Amino acid sequence: MLIIHEQGKGSEAITWKANTVLPEGVLWLDLINPTDDERECARKATGLRIPCREDIDSLALSSRIRTDDDAMYLSIPNFADCKGDQPPSPVGLVITSRILLTLRFGQSEAFDLAARNSDKHRWRSSADVLATLLESIVNLAAERMEQVGVNLRALSERVFTPQRMGTPALRNCMLEVGKLEGQQTRNRSSLLGIQRIVSFVRSKAPEWMADDVEVRLRVVDHDLRALDEFDDQLTNKLQFLLDASLGFINTDQNHVMKVLTVVSVATVPPVILAGIWGMNFKDMPELALPYAYPIALGTILLSMLIPVLFFKWRGWLSGD
Repeated sequence: MLIIHEQGKGSEAITWKANTVLPEGVLWLDLINPTDDERECARKATGLRIPCREDIDSLALSSRIRTDDDAMYLSIPNFADCKGDQPPSPVGLVITSRILLTLRFGQSEAFDLAARNSDKHRWRSSADVLATLLESIVNLAAERMEQVGVNLRALSERVFTPQRMGTPALRNCMLEVGKLEGQQTRNRSSLLGIQRIVSFVRSKAPEWMADDVEVRLRVVDHDLRALDEFDDQLTNKLQFLLDASLGFINTDQNHVMKVLTVVSVATVPPVILAGIWGMNFKDMPELALPYAYPIALGTILLSMLIPVLFFKWRGWLSGD
């Protein structure tokens, strides 16, 4: 799909159809899983080399961010800003003094938001479009991080509750921690790519980039630094909740082992007595008594009860 955004048309985007000519005053060409015809149309309209997926998926920084004459080639290898389990996909951007070309392989809430915000920012140049797009990505990422923070607070209240939680409930908490960590990792990978793009564009500072765009990029850069600190806080909180859940599980397991140890120790005296009285020696006077059997049973039970009462007195049977 090839979506065309024209100058002065606001949020009224056009979807390109085969064998049609692009209108004048195009500021933004948005390629989404493009066909060969759509790639060729964008190439002829811009005179630029349209990168392939392998180009923007490369981990080498020199391949992801570079300049070629008047054009800046930018990319984010792992970009994901949609809700759900949509896997991250690479995003490429090529910007010149007159046009912004984007290449993506999945749906993006940030791109849709940027298109809707065109009326608000009154795009006059490709740099305006780029600034709006970066702002939209950062704003949505901030909202998702805030939601992760809200979920973490709710999860913390569940973990640190006065009522004892069983191992299955703690395991569910650990699964939720893993889910939140996955969401935050997706946010982190996207913001890392945006941070590199903003730093690169600001360092190049092309002549055709207006001062107001530079100011907007500076604000985006500050927002990214603040989100980076917030990401550290969320990561530490996630690790803390994971350690706490594991600690509670270990405590429960230790309590089980403690009870088993007490039971095994309490059964040692009865086993010894039963072993002695079961030796069938010829002369065992106590077994010849009229009430030897109930006395032996009572002695065995008493030998088991005394250690249990002692352990209970010492508090070793409690769950604390």
